Amino acid sequence: MSKEFKVHELLVIKSIAETINQTNDLEILLNSVLRKLVELTDMHAGWIFLAEDCSDYYSCPADYQLPEALEADDRKLLTTGSCWCLDGYWNGKLKAAVNTIYCQRLDQAVAYKYGDTEGITHHATIPLTAGNRRFGILNVAAAGKEHFSQEELTLMESIAFQVGTAVERTLLYQSQQKRADLYSKLGELARDLGKLLITEQIPDLVTRWIGEQLGCDYAAFFMEENGGLSRRTSWLDGKVQHRRKLYTIKQAGEAGLAFLSGETQQWRRKPKEQHKVHAISKDIRMAIAVPLQFRDKPIGVIFAGSQCRNFDEVDVELLEALSGHITLAYENARLHQQQLDLLKWEERNRLARDLHDSVSQMLFSLQFTARGMEAMLENPPEMVKRAVKDMQDLTQSALTEMRSLILQLRPVGLEQGLLTGLYRYGKAQGLVVINCVEGMLDLSSRVEEALFRIGQEALNNTRKYAGHPQVQINLKQQQQLVCMEISDQGDGFSPLKIDGTSTLGMRTMRERAESLGGTLEVDSRKGEGTTIRVLIPNHK
Repeated sequence: MSKEFKVHELLVIKSIAETINQTNDLEILLNSVLRKLVELTDMHAGWIFLAEDCSDYYSCPADYQLPEALEADDRKLLTTGSCWCLDGYWNGKLKAAVNTIYCQRLDQAVAYKYGDTEGITHHATIPLTAGNRRFGILNVAAAGKEHFSQEELTLMESIAFQVGTAVERTLLYQSQQKRADLYSKLGELARDLGKLLITEQIPDLVTRWIGEQLGCDYAAFFMEENGGLSRRTSWLDGKVQHRRKLYTIKQAGEAGLAFLSGETQQWRRKPKEQHKVHAISKDIRMAIAVPLQFRDKPIGVIFAGSQCRNFDEVDVELLEALSGHITLAYENARLHQQQLDLLKWEERNRLARDLHDSVSQMLFSLQFTARGMEAMLENPPEMVKRAVKDMQDLTQSALTEMRSLILQLRPVGLEQGLLTGLYRYGKAQGLVVINCVEGMLDLSSRVEEALFRIGQEALNNTRKYAGHPQVQINLKQQQQLVCMEISDQGDGFSPLKIDGTSTLGMRTMRERAESLGGTLEVDSRKGEGTTIRVLIPNHK
């Protein structure tokens, strides 16, 4: 190495070091360094690829004095497709600075007449590294230069190591800034979630937040349903979609795996696999799926996907923190609903007691007095007899209405028990209802009302859609859960085809079960009947 080159090398390295320390913005940093490098080494052009070790995704955040051919069509030749440099980087063969004899991008520019290459036919390729970490590739070229000396390559390697170290530092800085910003916004979301008192509002808010804050092309909120995952809301084309769809665990892909394993799943698809359509959403190349768990039981999954954006550890960390806030929001909403139900039942009971103890007793006394008057009168005028008779009839009617009002403070039909009420309701619908109860059940009023309302809706569906009048209702207790199954022998249907929120009244039934911390499952097949299964905790 000549003394003159050694001095020049030191000056270049010093100048690059000074440039590197001027900013923490990665794109500005790379473009500034690249420009300084090209000018100080008498090169004509340069460009930088940032790429990850385990993904075929890359970007070109910096370039300087590109020839017309590489600049054409918004740098299409630099931002699409692969090349020898990137292939060597991904397969681990590019470990040091090399002369690139064959440049696929320059050859394509000539073959397809993208424009003038301005005498550039070859370039040097240098990996950007910092310790054991790799960040991408630095390329430099000069018109008419077909070979770079070992001294030049060594200099490029020294500069590339400086750049790699600066990239590592900048990415770490940006990661900390991003973490602080997103956690601040997560705190705001947590406060908004805490204000929601209806569980159905939670997926909408969460999906919108993921889509907007993580810059996703696609996001989704899944809840467990009928042995699969029901998509409650999704983020697509910059807005929230409310069309539900039920997936089997296998169809749900990474979301299904996250649900089964209880662990976060991160996934990338290579460009060569682009023809494979993702079951959840097409064109998704990168994705994160985070399970939602409540008391160590999986209840759903949140999913974020992108066509080209690469998710980092901050995104994963944030979504995992978000999952905890979601389960708390569900529990808070359910507790609030239970509190409202309890207050409602207490008020109903108070009104029933007051009506029975005061108004009903006074009406009974009035009726008794009217009968006494009739017995005391001997040969009263016809007008008096009619007045006394009217008084008796009116008080009897008033007592009957009062009893009806008292009974209506509980769901109509429940006054003689849950199964009896459902039997009478089904009979009124023209159904043949067979009841079966296992053991002695002591149901809380809230659970009894919820089961009655769900049973009514299920019997309505049987009448409308089953095509067969017979239905069986089984009621039993499984540990701390009450299980009610309503089965018919009708035409059946495919639950996987239900993609509307009100189809067959499923939404109403499911909301009633979920408001008490329970679940609703549908087991049905074409031609094999339908079974609605409700599981609700029975806490007195």
